[in-house]
Amino acid sequence: MRYFKYVSFLVGLFASFASSAHAAQPIVTIEYSKSFDSVCSFFRGNAIKDEWKVELASRQKEFENLWKAAGPKLIEATEQITKKPFPEKNFTARLTLCNLPSQSYFGIGINMRYALRSFTATPVPMTYKVNTLFHELLHKYFSEHPIEHSVLLKQYAYEPERTRDHLHLLALQKAVFLKLNETEMLKEQITIDSQLPDGYYKRAWEIVNSTDTEYLKYLSEMSAVGITNR
Repeated sequence: MRYFKYVSFLVGLFASFASSAHAAQPIVTIEYSKSFDSVCSFFRGNAIKDEWKVELASRQKEFENLWKAAGPKLIEATEQITKKPFPEKNFTARLTLCNLPSQSYFGIGINMRYALRSFTATPVPMTYKVNTLFHELLHKYFSEHPIEHSVLLKQYAYEPERTRDHLHLLALQKAVFLKLNETEMLKEQITIDSQLPDGYYKRAWEIVNSTDTEYLKYLSEMSAVGITNR
C-alpha cells in the first residue's frame, strides 16, 4: 500500500511539474531607449519633440500595466487554440517615437507616436498599442511555427505579399479575441488596422472577415497541416 501511495505521489509530482513546464510563457520586457531614438531620428531625418518624450515617459507604466494584465491571457489563448506553444524566450519590446512602423524583424519595435495626445489630436487607444505588441509577438510565433503548403494562400496569390503574410495571423488574432470575449477589442483592431497606409491590413481583414466563419478555415489549416515544428 505504501509503495502504491509513493508511486501515486511521484506520478502526481511529475504531472504537476509537466503542467507547470508547459505553462511557461515568454517573458516580455518593455523599454524605451532615448539613445536609440536619437540615432534613429538622426538617420531618418525626423525630429522627436521633447513633449512626445515627456508624455511617453508619463504613460509607459500604463502600457506596461495593460500588457501585464492582457498579455498572458492572449498568449495562453493562442496556445489553447493552436495546440502549439509560444517559444519560451525572452523578448524585449522597444517603444519608439522614431518615424518607424511597428515591426518584429529586428527584435520587436512598437511605434508609440499615434497613441500620444502631444503628437496627434486623435490618438489611438493605448489598448490598441498593447495589441500591436501581441501582433508582433504573433509574427515571432509564426516564425517558430511556419505555415507551409497553404492551400488558402494559393487562392490569394494575386494579393500583395504583405496582405497574404497576415491572413493566418489576423485569423488567429481574431480567434483569440473571440475566445476571450473581447469583441470590442476585435472591432477596435479591425477599424484602426484598416486605416493604416497602403491598405494591406484592410484587405487582409476583408478576406478574413468575408464570411462569419472564414477565419476558421485558417485555424483549421494551422491545426491540420499548416503549423509545423522546425
